[in-house]
Amino acid sequence: MTQLSLEPNEQDILIWALQGTVSDLGGEIADTENQEFREDLKQRKTVLQNILRRLR
Repeated sequence: MTQLSLEPNEQDILIWALQGTVSDLGGEIADTENQEFREDLKQRKTVLQNILRRLR
């Protein structure tokens, strides 16, 4: 496992960026017709949401 130390402002910016990405993925998933690609996006969204939970 890799450890990452962040300054408080760095953590805030990372959380902000991840929240935006997770939000964007919701629309991307809804607009994607390719089932395989949709499942990949859902998995990526889940991973990012898990990282966000750990950062908070």
